[in-house]
Amino acid sequence: LAAAPAPAPARAPKVLTVCDDVRDPLTLDPHKEFAEKNHTLLQQIYEGLVRLDPQGRVEPALAVSWKRLGPLRVRFRLRPGVRFQDGEPFDAEAVRFSIARYLDPAVGFPARGFIDSIARAEVVDPLTVDIVTKYPDGLLLNRLAGFVLIVPPGVFKKGGDSLATHPVGTGPFRFVRWEKGREIVLEKNPDYWMRGFPKVDRLVFKFLPADEQFRALKDGDLDIATEFPGTLTTAAMSTGKLRVIKTPSFYTVTGSLNTSRPPLSDIRVRRALNYAVNKQDLIRYDLMGNGRTLATVTMPGEEGHNTALTPYPYDLPRARRLLREAGFARGFTLKALVKIQGQRAAQILSAQYARLGIKLEVHLVTDAGVVKALRTRSWDVFIAGCPDPMAHSYFIQSVYLYGHSPYRVAENEAYDKHLEAMVSILDDARRRRAAEALDRYIHDQALLIFLYQRVKTYAVGKDVSFVPSITGMPYFFAADKAVPAERR
Repeated sequence: LAAAPAPAPARAPKVLTVCDDVRDPLTLDPHKEFAEKNHTLLQQIYEGLVRLDPQGRVEPALAVSWKRLGPLRVRFRLRPGVRFQDGEPFDAEAVRFSIARYLDPAVGFPARGFIDSIARAEVVDPLTVDIVTKYPDGLLLNRLAGFVLIVPPGVFKKGGDSLATHPVGTGPFRFVRWEKGREIVLEKNPDYWMRGFPKVDRLVFKFLPADEQFRALKDGDLDIATEFPGTLTTAAMSTGKLRVIKTPSFYTVTGSLNTSRPPLSDIRVRRALNYAVNKQDLIRYDLMGNGRTLATVTMPGEEGHNTALTPYPYDLPRARRLLREAGFARGFTLKALVKIQGQRAAQILSAQYARLGIKLEVHLVTDAGVVKALRTRSWDVFIAGCPDPMAHSYFIQSVYLYGHSPYRVAENEAYDKHLEAMVSILDDARRRRAAEALDRYIHDQALLIFLYQRVKTYAVGKDVSFVPSITGMPYFFAADKAVPAERR
């Protein structure tokens, strides 16, 4: 008898290891979090009706199409044959349940104000759902793409609420385990509706201190570092194992000002703070040149960005004159809450402001602890980086300024009225013009400290295929990794 052919060796699993944050997320329940890194991880497991592609354009996800039926109603046709990772069918009831849970104050979604235009979701049939809004909302699709992820109602009907530690979605990856302080492991969802995706078998989010990430990259223990410092790009490329990706992102670091009390209630002081910033030095020393100066907090490519505005120039004599006119010639102290990712920017700003006798009293906070710290309303300045998950000028502006935002440090009724009027315009061209006018208002009133757009730097293994998202919050279902030759 002829010998039977030897079985082909099994392909080694493709494991993609990513470091996107240095610490664990607050929760794995998408309806109880509002943090950049937390959301990036969760959108690998859960999905919404729509999502943003790498260029920031709205594209279908769990909805295949949509149509506006009136000023307050949009109808969505849902993708057939989709199941949650525990086997429960995805349908219109899951959408209705998820929207209701987001809007339920008892659940405590921290960003409820950003989806507060939504009144409810109504089931039309198992694969059709209407989203009904309280007022005409021209940004509904952007809101859904940026915030709303669908959960399985069956998890709660069983009498539990386990999503915080054992998430269940419809996305490309399903949850395996969470080792606190070390990593979260996900694996390929074999029933994912996008055939051929994800490209890797396992996705691991590691939580590594910044000073350990480069070593892990060199040793092959890490494939992608999404917050790679510009100071190490040359060293990374010299290893022969890594490549560096630099791409502009809808991400800015800015300073939110408490305009409700002196000295920042005086527009002359706010303008002086902007004239006192040497943005070129800030970009050079904070980002190793990987940034672009901004006139406000909006960026080219975002709808509503006003291209006619120019950044406040670096002008110390003018800043001194304005402070003298406002009665603060000797300076003052500002109590500053600083998100840990903005620590270096805050240190540079502190040195620049010291030239005017202005002292920044810096208090650091982690990404997960920001909202709680801001509830005290005791801060003069909040310095932090912010991505734009909506791909619209509305988001970053409103994060820092809108009365419904958990990240605001002061109330501004005039801004709120301008913002709400712009959002309610359904005509795209008219809404764009209103958004640009709002951008000018923020610039002219110096409501924030305007700094830079970040050119984000990623360190990526040479055997990894990865396309960053302009929002700075990537999906990893299309990322791929070559199988080493010795394992093929």
